[in-house]
Amino acid sequence: MFKPALLTTLVVSTFCSATASDVEKISIYANKTATSANDVLAGVSILEKEDILNRQAIDLPTLLGQLPGINLSKDGGRGQNSSIYIRGGNTGHTLVLIDGVRVGSATLGYQALSMISLEMIERIEVIRGPRAALYGSDALSGVIAISTRQSQSLEVIAQVGSYGQMGADMSLSHTKDNLTLKVALGSSRSDGFNSKSELDKDKDGYEQQYVKLSGDYRTGLGVFSAQGHVNSGRYEFDTSWGDEDKSHTLHRAYLLGWRHQLGNWAHQAQLSQVLDSDTTVGPHSKSPFVTEREEFSYQASSEVFKGLTFLSGLNWYQESVEKSSTAYEQKSRINKAIFTALQQKVGALTLEASGRRDVVTDYLGQSTWQLAAGYDVNDALKLRLSRGSAFKLPTFNELYFPNYANPDLKPQESISDEIALMYQKKNLKAELAWFSRDVTNLIQGIEQAHNVKQASIKGVEFSTHKRWQTLSSDFSYTWLDAKNRTTGKMLERRPKHTINWRGNYLADKWSFFITADYQSETYQGADWLSGADLAKAPSHTLWGLGANVVLKNQFTLRANVQNVFDKDYFTSLGYETAGVNFTVNLSYTML
Repeated sequence: MFKPALLTTLVVSTFCSATASDVEKISIYANKTATSANDVLAGVSILEKEDILNRQAIDLPTLLGQLPGINLSKDGGRGQNSSIYIRGGNTGHTLVLIDGVRVGSATLGYQALSMISLEMIERIEVIRGPRAALYGSDALSGVIAISTRQSQSLEVIAQVGSYGQMGADMSLSHTKDNLTLKVALGSSRSDGFNSKSELDKDKDGYEQQYVKLSGDYRTGLGVFSAQGHVNSGRYEFDTSWGDEDKSHTLHRAYLLGWRHQLGNWAHQAQLSQVLDSDTTVGPHSKSPFVTEREEFSYQASSEVFKGLTFLSGLNWYQESVEKSSTAYEQKSRINKAIFTALQQKVGALTLEASGRRDVVTDYLGQSTWQLAAGYDVNDALKLRLSRGSAFKLPTFNELYFPNYANPDLKPQESISDEIALMYQKKNLKAELAWFSRDVTNLIQGIEQAHNVKQASIKGVEFSTHKRWQTLSSDFSYTWLDAKNRTTGKMLERRPKHTINWRGNYLADKWSFFITADYQSETYQGADWLSGADLAKAPSHTLWGLGANVVLKNQFTLRANVQNVFDKDYFTSLGYETAGVNFTVNLSYTML
């Protein structure tokens, strides 16, 4: 049985002092301009490529589940459906950006993270808390911003692991004069394991491929960029609703960009088209769901006076259902928006204000705002406070799917508050945050969606990063209280306590790490026929071990074992999870 106090003691006593400083990280998406992560008035986690590789997570949801304020629910192994809850918000309450472009199915209303290839990711930035005043719909609980591969040379990685896991990827960059061209491609697969043994005896595996081509051209009129990437695959699953037990997925994105510094003003514009396709198939049937989103955005920013920064821009996108097994009552809608933000620094005080106005087909305009303040108590300690509003539109499934639609649904709306203390010295970084969010018209329902009058979410996050010579420690604890205030019951799949710990030993040519991830027992909801509460997911702790070894000739060997003690647990009722498992990968980087 896991003892939180014991782990806390282990973390604090084993790595109690540090002298080495880490490289400063830059947030690109929290304020829509490059800002030191230490100056952002929100909770931010940033993982660069080396962080991602060295953590050795099996997939993107598992990687995100290691970060503060995030818990994870999985319907099986890699490739299976996974739900991410940032500060207690639904999966659909998190906006996902890939290279700055809004992604996700318009019919489902969110991006399926399990089929985003981890191998194609260069950088991940997670902003905890609402960001609708800059990004509009979906950013109630946070933003996950993914940057795809941007190699500076030739890189090759090969991987093998448990359950028939195999994969390989390559990226290459070439620059001549003002032109830079990049290519990245990869493939992975797994036999998987049976995710629902009572329904079907077969294994539920997956296959996945991706390719990305991009180019930048520098001129006196700015930097022009073009990019296209395709991420496709298939995964198998078990279902009690019919004989369709396989799904073919396709995510395709094209984008054109421009950025230019003109005097004190930084300008940037982006035009994109994104296709999201998920087709479930069986022996005698096929159910396609294909949606597209065309988007244009422009923004300009400048330090107009000393200490005063101004940002303003516009955003337009159209979502449409291009193909479906059933004809939707309405197949497209348009979102038009303008936004602006101000930041003023006066001595130790920083003030921020931002606002956005969205006008959407069939809805009156939605206005969102955010206010924040930061105060440097001394050189090491900073206090920040914020309050902001956010909203999420109902999805095409909820509004327009025949026989199940509810055209009277209202947008989900929220008001969020946060108070946080950040402490940073050369030897230690720590953050303590209290947050609270009231959600009005929360959308729930299995057969027909309906608005719940009000839900409330509140919690506390505590995280530390310490380093002492060759030792380092990352620790985070989240306490969460997420309730449906109409019924008085907890919201589903949100554990009250979540702990993540990672201890690392770094030598000259190699490193070793140990991890512990804990979730308390978790409410799984009620039976939709009888209304009786379902069995709770049990509390559990998963331990992991891993090592990274730098070999000769620019080769690096990485290996890890997860669920070391073969813990039997589940995070989604009725779905199996992986037992003890391993992965090994070998990478080559041309210097």
